[in-house]
Amino acid sequence: YDARTQIIELVRAHLRPGEFYTKREDISDGAFRRLARKVEMDLLYRLSKADNLSRNGDWLPREKWFTGKAEEWFIAKTRELNVEKSAPQPILLGRHLIELGLKPSPQFGEITKAVYELQLDGKISNLDEAIESAKSLIKT
Repeated sequence: YDARTQIIELVRAHLRPGEFYTKREDISDGAFRRLARKVEMDLLYRLSKADNLSRNGDWLPREKWFTGKAEEWFIAKTRELNVEKSAPQPILLGRHLIELGLKPSPQFGEITKAVYELQLDGKISNLDEAIESAKSLIKT
């Protein structure tokens, strides 16, 4: 990640761990994987936790203190999905499409992007599944 871009994205996303926690029953694994494409999740966890815990002060009754529970859930989930440091790398690459007999074209980007989205959603987890999905997209 470029430092400036990373900082901007971290600031934009610093409330996401809490939002994801609030909607934890509905939030998809794909949402975590997509967020990991924008920021390093471990850094986001640390920023969000620091932001929340810094709100605790002597003026605030202890029962209203922020605990970091949301952030701990968030980092545990990112570790479970193995996206703590980076998003998953695309399984399907242009060379796989060439091996299927396709000539390089703008369609390559469309196919690899569509298959990557399926991968982020957890619908594809290996090269064979990625190639089968690509074949079905080529036919349409």
